[in-house]
Amino acid sequence: MRRCCCGSRGQGSELVAAAAALTTVMAQGKTAEELELLAALFEIIGDNLGLLALKAPSVEDCCPKEENSQGRCT
Repeated sequence: MRRCCCGSRGQGSELVAAAAALTTVMAQGKTAEELELLAALFEIIGDNLGLLALKAPSVEDCCPKEENSQGRCT
């Protein structure tokens, strides 16, 4: 059986919850200026990840719809 990179499936809500929890922990004891700096840093990281995603293989590249629908991708 061929392995493929079909990405995360249905994990969006878990990711949002984890990000909210991490944000709360990271913000404890920080000044407004420190929080602004962290926000800017993560905005830059997010932008860079978005640019890298343009070059990353898509789900269709790794796992054609025909194979995925037939359960061949794991």
